[in-house]
Parts: sequence; structure tokens; C-alpha cells
Amino acid sequence: MSTRQCQNNNVDNNNQTRLEVADKVADRIAELNEVDTANVIVTNRNAYVAVVLKNEANGEVTDRLKKKISDQVKATDKDIRNVHVSSDPDFVNRMEGYGNRINEGSTRNGLFEDFTETVKRVFPNNR
Repeated sequence: MSTRQCQNNNVDNNNQTRLEVADKVADRIAELNEVDTANVIVTNRNAYVAVVLKNEANGEVTDRLKKKISDQVKATDKDIRNVHVSSDPDFVNRMEGYGNRINEGSTRNGLFEDFTETVKRVFPNNR
């Protein structure tokens, strides 16, 4: 993982939306007993968290664990209002890929659109 705390990239010409890789937040989440690894991308006041859980957690993100993760995110970044968490393997892989693209400075070729479609699919009830 990068030593950089977060990487900001504008994804449109009007600076309306930013995607940030929040490595510091991800590191704090990975310190939780139930979590093996975490990837966190922040956009505006939302944090999207992809976690790989340790075996004893049976791969399921319980409401209790979501609250623990949310507390870690909000303790690290006071501007975050909504925290969305998933351990879905496809989401985990996509989040890692998005994080790599953001860190490489690749904000073109539909990155924001791809990211938006992914989070709408994984979190359909969140607006």
C-alpha cells in the first residue's frame, strides 16, 4: 500500500467531484480484528469501503462490523457523512483497481463513470 495518506484527483473539468484513495482510513480499518484488508475511496462526503474479512468473520459484514468500520472512517475524516461497506469479492477487486488508477493519476477513460456505476450496483438503496 502507498505511504501517501490520500491521493486527490479531479474527475471533471468543473472540480465538482473528487475521488480520493484514503490509505490512512484503510489502514485503521485493517487493524480491526475481523478485517484482513481494506480499500477506501472517498467522494464528496461518502466513503466506499471494500473489505476482505478474516476467516472467523465468515465473509459477512454484519451491522455491528459496519458500525465499527463507519466509526473508524468518521474518526479519521470528520467530513464523511455516509459510509458504505461491502465484502463482495467483485467489489473488492474493482475498488483495488480504481485505487490503483487514481494513484496513477488516471482519471480519464470513464473512471468516475465506472466507479459510479459500480457503487450504484453494489449499494442500490443508497442515494
